[in-house]
Amino acid sequence: MALPEPNSAWPPPAWAAAYATYAENEAWYLGDVDKLTKVYQRNGATRPVEVRGQRNGGVVGAVSRFFWGRPVPAGQNRTRLHIPAPADLATLSSDLMFSEPPEVRIEGLTALQQARLDLIANSDGAHATFNEMGELKAALGATVIASEWDQDVADHVWLESYGVDVVIPEFRKKRLLAATMWTEYVDGNRYFRHLERHERGMIEHALYEGTADKIGRRVPLQDRPETEHIALIVDADSRILTGLDRLTVSYNKNMPTMAWRKKGELAAAGRSDFAQLHPLFDALDETWSSWMRDLKQGAGKVLVPQGAATAGGPGTGASFDTGQEFFVELNAPGEIGKVSFDKIQFDIRVEQHERTAYAIYREILRKAGYSPSAWGDYGANGAITATEIDDRSQGSERTRDKKALFDKQAIGEQASVALELDGLLFPGKGGGRHDKPITVEFPEVSQEDPEKRARTLQMLDAARSISTEARVRYRLEGENLTEPEILAEIERVQKEQGEAAPDPTTFTG
Repeated sequence: MALPEPNSAWPPPAWAAAYATYAENEAWYLGDVDKLTKVYQRNGATRPVEVRGQRNGGVVGAVSRFFWGRPVPAGQNRTRLHIPAPADLATLSSDLMFSEPPEVRIEGLTALQQARLDLIANSDGAHATFNEMGELKAALGATVIASEWDQDVADHVWLESYGVDVVIPEFRKKRLLAATMWTEYVDGNRYFRHLERHERGMIEHALYEGTADKIGRRVPLQDRPETEHIALIVDADSRILTGLDRLTVSYNKNMPTMAWRKKGELAAAGRSDFAQLHPLFDALDETWSSWMRDLKQGAGKVLVPQGAATAGGPGTGASFDTGQEFFVELNAPGEIGKVSFDKIQFDIRVEQHERTAYAIYREILRKAGYSPSAWGDYGANGAITATEIDDRSQGSERTRDKKALFDKQAIGEQASVALELDGLLFPGKGGGRHDKPITVEFPEVSQEDPEKRARTLQMLDAARSISTEARVRYRLEGENLTEPEILAEIERVQKEQGEAAPDPTTFTG
């Protein structure tokens, strides 16, 4: 689509279903209990509870039966506790993908060109962006990577990531044609939205003033201090010409969608790690809330006779002094002449709640594609070996490999665009277009136990099935050494073990 027509619905109706899902996932990701309550009490919040709940079928009835969709009866103060499992799940995904960052390479670059590529895609700033991207796309289902620049801020182009809940993409045959990113500024009842539409060769900027659900009318960029500087760099058509025949944004999905595969453009959107997990998140919160309620009710309570209470005056009730030692003329219940105190002590069902919570944890990890040990071996009985731990981590590694396919494509594509754009904006510093393909390499495993590597090498050496050179190369994997440095280390090991051939010019027999 082009920029929206004045007073049209926002977000566009074609993306309404996606944005409703984004809002639900964001509420879980943020752990915002007010937003969760609002999401699950929508559609008939003023109707009677019995109609809104069990006696109502379909989506409305289902969400109202959620723990967060059930209103608290009047006069009750129930404990509602949120456990940040969704946020932990998004962090887990990002950690698996980017705790050891990928390396972006183009063969045949000069030292100056390589330094520029490293600044754009292999620097600490780029790795921080990738980590943020990993969390956002796990929670929302996809992100957009954009090439950004501001000559008043930095002397190079950089990569930036945006969640898809501020993006309207345009696809054809599941390929990105254009994308409109937007930022919202709320001033009372006035909603200002800055739209930034990326298409081949240009970026168009527009500012609209509207309402919560209408885009409203287009106004000058100077009307907001946040967009005033953009008015100075766009042309008469409010555009910035990039000079490229490629998009300055790339769509990076988390995993292929399941729910929207028959819904037009939505079929190209990504799938969140939270898909089909909302009932489990809700059940986990209900379990922990029940546990905390047991703790409160488990606090011992003492029933005292009426005579042991001290009156506080008209309308103020009575109180009981727990430090008082003597009581006179008590109107005590029970046996005549005997003071009677009683206590109430409810059970705190620790084991039942703990087992239920850990079972839900395991189901969350299983459905999201991660290993049971990703959050710790909850409920595991007895010690387990390192080999068993490695076997149980295979699920996470398989999920990581599948997600890396989408990351490689998006990061590689936009890193190439950013490098070309950098050559146009900052000539002579090493940027520019390169015809050779760009590659993005992730480490083979996110983390490998050093003890396991040592055992593997020991067994191969004992079986006489590995050379000294192969052993050294295996040990040095992931240390980013150059080939001469690796060869020097191999030579040192061979000399120490007496394996190196003597120099014939100095050999004396």
